[in-house]
Amino acid sequence: MKISIIVPSYHRPDALASCLTSLEALTRPADEIIVVLHASDKESPAVVSLHSGVRTVVVDLPGAVRAMTAGACASGGDVICFTDDDACPRPDWLDRIEACLVHDPDVAAVGGRDVIHDPDGSLRPMTLTDNVGTLTWFGRLIGNHHRGTGPARDVNVLKGVNCAYRRADLALPAGLRGAGTQIHFEVAMGVTITSNGRRLVYDPNILVDHYPAVRQDADKRGAPPVEAVNGHAYNLTTAIGLLGTSRLVTRVLYATLIGDVAMPGIIRAVIARLQGDRRAWIRLRGALTGNLAAAWDYARGRRPDFITPPPLP
Repeated sequence: MKISIIVPSYHRPDALASCLTSLEALTRPADEIIVVLHASDKESPAVVSLHSGVRTVVVDLPGAVRAMTAGACASGGDVICFTDDDACPRPDWLDRIEACLVHDPDVAAVGGRDVIHDPDGSLRPMTLTDNVGTLTWFGRLIGNHHRGTGPARDVNVLKGVNCAYRRADLALPAGLRGAGTQIHFEVAMGVTITSNGRRLVYDPNILVDHYPAVRQDADKRGAPPVEAVNGHAYNLTTAIGLLGTSRLVTRVLYATLIGDVAMPGIIRAVIARLQGDRRAWIRLRGALTGNLAAAWDYARGRRPDFITPPPLP
């Protein structure tokens, strides 16, 4: 089994240096490591040059999914792993990924927990849960990949910072919203795989240390502007629409009335505003317009395109 690791990076040379150092310490070495850089990034190539055997792919257009796609298409692995430049996989990362995929050929992809560190480097306190990577029937996404505990189990969604796909099963969506990180692209990937009768497995013992860095686009962590919330809502509803009309309608109704914390519906927004959240109406406007745009595109027959890496010779 040949394993490729893809690391998309965008103007974060210090974080990238730590990531590549951790990849050099893997007890099961990668067969190839590819860093995908934007053409405007003039600092990171020097970082890559310090790590023997690491290849660089350069892209001209922004977007994490575009970078992941370019890296995957340039790779030669039977298995394609992804991690972020602000993450450091643990030494046994690939050992555990390979063991899971070798053990069960029905597993199309496997991922694990990203252990969050605060800016001072300390572990972020959090309560662990076994409810991870779930997409409910009414369209609520439960992530919790950073909080997972318990045994390995089937899930609906894996997180992009810590995941590996068999080459034959990998399909990356194009056309989602977001100039930098196309939030919820992983949902579209998961829906596509499970709809084909294949399995996604989450194992909380597959670990990366995650040091969330500043995003270089409008999608600022914690307080995204209205256009970012719009993109989040559009992408999630579009991905759920891949499951069919009834699931899309249910999602739109749920999102409009209740919604999610980051993408509130009417009820959540009213409660948040009464509790003093001055950005509640901004998030509500972004969420409503994004969900309706996704529904309108669905009604017009527009679906995301998916790009697959070329088969190996």
